[in-house]
Amino acid sequence: MHPTKEKGLIMNCFHQQQPDFVAVKADSFCIGQISYNYLHVLIQKIQPIRKYFKDGKLMCYSMDAKVSRTKKYCVFCDDIYRCQRKLRLSMILIENLQPAVLDLNLKSFENLQQFIDHCKDDMELKPVTLKVVYDQEDRRSIEFVPDEI
Repeated sequence: MHPTKEKGLIMNCFHQQQPDFVAVKADSFCIGQISYNYLHVLIQKIQPIRKYFKDGKLMCYSMDAKVSRTKKYCVFCDDIYRCQRKLRLSMILIENLQPAVLDLNLKSFENLQQFIDHCKDDMELKPVTLKVVYDQEDRRSIEFVPDEI
């Protein structure tokens, strides 16, 4: 085998896989062009983030809810009150073992906290089903239903 081809083949083994982004549209989850009524996942990581949109355009974001991508400290930002506080869930989709991320809105924080309280210290090992639900005022949130093993 040619040395450059061999090197390329070996280096491809370490190619960083990108997670799929999960969007919530109406009462389903969308990954790419496919819609799902629910997702079976293992939550691997939760991180606070901030996103600031103006006229539907993402103007600023922070991947740690502390410092923006432009190195501006959120605590000193004049637009902090406009930011959407979100929790990014890094997950493994159980059906195909693919990594995925979902940004939760504030309305879902309490539901996530209940799941975390249920899991104790081994959340990464607890399969959970995510469902889109609506409350009495027709506000959408994500429900976390622990899967029975």
